[in-house]
Amino acid sequence: MAQAIPYSKDIANKVRRGIREGLNIKQIFGSIQSLQNAPGSIQTFYKLYKGDMDEERADIVGKVGHKVIDQALEGDFKSQEFFLRSRGDWSPQSTVTEVESDSADDEVNAIDALMIALGKLDPDADE
Repeated sequence: MAQAIPYSKDIANKVRRGIREGLNIKQIFGSIQSLQNAPGSIQTFYKLYKGDMDEERADIVGKVGHKVIDQALEGDFKSQEFFLRSRGDWSPQSTVTEVESDSADDEVNAIDALMIALGKLDPDADE
């Protein structure tokens, strides 16, 4: 029976550096093959180094998120919109658009509109 490949701090460091540099998994896997105790399969690679990959990605997302939030709090509109869309369940379609009307005839207050809808008020009756 083959002996299990041990975890290597040198490989872990190279994996973390690859994640920070934006390399994909296939590129990182290829780059470690010359190192001692390099896994020969992607499955073993994930088994040994997935935790390192996840931690490094979380660190990057945290750093970028911190910058976006700082910019949003300092008044940057694009950062504010991005944050609200991604974390605040906000979308431009959910905003209310107000339209001004010059004609007083077009205005029906909410109570009158409800009364008309309930059939309790005649919409054609003079007030």
